[in-house]
Formats: sequence, structure tokens, C-alpha cells
Amino acid sequence: LSFVIGSVLGTVAGLVLGLSSKADAIFGPFMGPLNSIPRIALAPLFVAWFGLTMSAKVVLAVTVVFFILAENARSAVKSVDPDIMTMARVVGLRGPSLLWKVVLPSAVPSLFANLRLAFTFSLLGVVASEMIAATSGLGTDIVRFSTSYKIDTVYAILVIIAVASVLVNLLFVRIERRLLR
Repeated sequence: LSFVIGSVLGTVAGLVLGLSSKADAIFGPFMGPLNSIPRIALAPLFVAWFGLTMSAKVVLAVTVVFFILAENARSAVKSVDPDIMTMARVVGLRGPSLLWKVVLPSAVPSLFANLRLAFTFSLLGVVASEMIAATSGLGTDIVRFSTSYKIDTVYAILVIIAVASVLVNLLFVRIERRLLR
């Protein structure tokens, strides 16, 4: 859930910042400083605001994913070949057609590399927040089993997380290959 929300919001924000020099001039300078705030330090705030709920875990992980994808989507848009952008504008592409026919196809490799990275960080954000303050989840299980010296169970949880990550990564690779055709 946090990955999906953070990915959509971050990608849209990055595309807007990359395509609009005014939006980038206004909001761009705040992206780096906001991104540098340690998310784990925000966990107690999210718990105070949302309680020991799934919402606190999701919001924490969304903040991680959002900034990764916003920065990288903005960079992907700005790295589109200027000659291609000029030619697209010369032939009359503007707004959504420019985005769908030029910007996104040029940005797909970068966006998907960053989606894979963002998935990893969303998983880390959720598990870390569960380790700090939660009533259930894999992070809570890791803490519980490691404090009771059931290391074999901790390894089993880590294997489950790794397998899930590999499967999601394979899914991203397939989707990316399909889009790059």
C-alpha cells in the first residue's frame, strides 16, 4: 500500500517538477532538505498522530518512497534529449501528448529502475516502523523472535522478505520490458 501510494504521488510530483520550471523553482529547493530528514526519527510522530495502526506504518514508508521517485522522475524528465523535445514541440505536441509520446517513453528505463529501488525502501520503511512501534507485522515478529533467541525464525522471516522482493523485482522487469517494446 505504501509503495503504491508513494510511487504514484512521487512520480506525479517528479513529472510536474520536471515539466514545469515554475513549480520546480518553487518546490524544488525544498525536496533535498525534506528528503534528508531521517524517517525513523519521524516514526514517533506518526505513531502520535495515527496511533499503533497500519496508517502510521504506511505514512512512514510513503515518505521514503515519495522522495525517491519525485527526485528521480524529475531528473528523468530533465534528461530527455532536448533535441527530441524541440522536435516534438515543432510538430505541435503539447501537454498530455508531449508527456505520453515523448517524455514517458524516454523516462521508462530510469523510472522502472527507481520503482525497483523504491519498493525495497518501502519494505524497509514498513519493517523498520514495525520494529519501532507496532502491534503486528514482520518487523514486530523479527524483534519478538530475536529477543527470545529464536534466530531460525528470524532467518525464515528474512527469507520471506527476500523472496517477496525477488518476485516483485521480476514483475517490474517484465513490465519494463513490455513497455520498452
